[in-house]
Amino acid sequence: MLILTRATEPHTPSPGLIASLATATWLDTDPTGATLCCLLLVPQPPRSPYETPAIIEQRMRAVATSLGLGPATAPPPDIGPRLRPLSPTDVALRFNGTPYRKRIPAGRPWTLLLRQRTPAALVLGLDALSRAAAPAEIDAYLDRATLQRRLLFGHTRTE
Repeated sequence: MLILTRATEPHTPSPGLIASLATATWLDTDPTGATLCCLLLVPQPPRSPYETPAIIEQRMRAVATSLGLGPATAPPPDIGPRLRPLSPTDVALRFNGTPYRKRIPAGRPWTLLLRQRTPAALVLGLDALSRAAAPAEIDAYLDRATLQRRLLFGHTRTE
């Protein structure tokens, strides 16, 4: 679901692209042992023969640019506050240059910790993954994408 917040700027992810992103949330720990909210954004598998892996990657790189994400070869950048709690189980993710936000179902424990100012790691995958992927499939995706350097990262928090 999309939420309109202000005017659109050129060269930003379209509302359709933002709405199509699949998401997954989980809780993890950072290297110091502190709790960390994690959010994965991935594209959906191609819906037509015109959606090639190269086109999907290009779109996802545009999303990464609008979020200020960086590669795994460097420390994740602080991309500023981008998450707004909407309900006990949903948050909205803000992108630069567009009035639209991505509504993300996250569950009560995740949103509760986020409301308590727990930092969040935003992970963007360049390769498609089904919205219906099971946790084991998501873990396998993350392992594979990490080895192939197909993930982009950033640290964020609530607005």
